[in-house]
Amino acid sequence: MSARNPYGMFPTAYGVSVPVFKPSSDASSDPDHFLFDMEGTAVMAGIHDAAERCRFVADARRLSGCPRFENYGGHNVPHSPLPRPKEPAYPKVAGMEADIPVEAWTTGILNCSRWIDRADFLLDIIGDNQVLATAWVNDTLMAEVSALGLSIVMTAALEHLCETEIDCLEAAAMYALTEHDEWRQAG
Repeated sequence: MSARNPYGMFPTAYGVSVPVFKPSSDASSDPDHFLFDMEGTAVMAGIHDAAERCRFVADARRLSGCPRFENYGGHNVPHSPLPRPKEPAYPKVAGMEADIPVEAWTTGILNCSRWIDRADFLLDIIGDNQVLATAWVNDTLMAEVSALGLSIVMTAALEHLCETEIDCLEAAAMYALTEHDEWRQAG
């Protein structure tokens, strides 16, 4: 199946996307009906070691079916509980000048349904703000204050998602950068 052109890419919980393919004989008219090849299946199943993925694919071809993921180092997607913060950041910035960027960041995050897209949005906006802060004042203390401010804004924006768990690498990375100890630990 991997010799055909991919129909698209599907994000995994591990920070990489895998190709997906249209079935060759699909009676369904559903445009979202797609299949993974065995390499993509191995990645989705959490088989991180390249040699184990190759062994998985070879065994799947030999067996004409999908072997048990666990026999190759695979596992279920880890889910880390995301506790409700004891002291939310948003009420501390609401009504202040920081309120405007928090609302813009929140809108940007909510416009993205997948964490892979949310992470891209957040990395772009954080990077743009860091460049502006560095150009504005070439001072180590000011750079640290700017980074703290960006972390507070991101924390307040992420509070609007009301998520209860982390289930992918991108979310873990972003929550690890927040101002909530509970969220940093979960990330």
